[in-house]
Amino acid sequence: MLVLVTGREARGDGLDSMRAVAWSIRNRVSRPSWWGRSWIEVITKKWQYSSINGLEADPNLLIYPVPGAAVWNDAISAAEEAYSGEGTDPTGGAVSYYDRSLDDFPPLWAKSGQFAKTVDIGRLHFFRLVLPN
Repeated sequence: MLVLVTGREARGDGLDSMRAVAWSIRNRVSRPSWWGRSWIEVITKKWQYSSINGLEADPNLLIYPVPGAAVWNDAISAAEEAYSGEGTDPTGGAVSYYDRSLDDFPPLWAKSGQFAKTVDIGRLHFFRLVLPN
């Protein structure tokens, strides 16, 4: 499931973004809270990853990423790295992110003061939690 959410959330944005998404999920698992205490709980938490449990079913997501395609291999690589903890977290401890298409109307959580922006990778803005959860 980590491979699917990694590939879908960073769809069309490349390996660096996939790696960052996977690490942000790892950061949530490493910091159990309302979003879950395990990989599966974090990934399937309602309202968190629209590519897995969004409001509207996107038929394109049923086939994305396509096994065997280069993007599938990138998603596997990014997910394996984050799951094993190999390498360095490219997000600076981020647990949340949003797409730059929302820049004019960012999510409320991003303006709440509970999160600090850490980095932009591809089209995604990443944030770490600054207040205890």
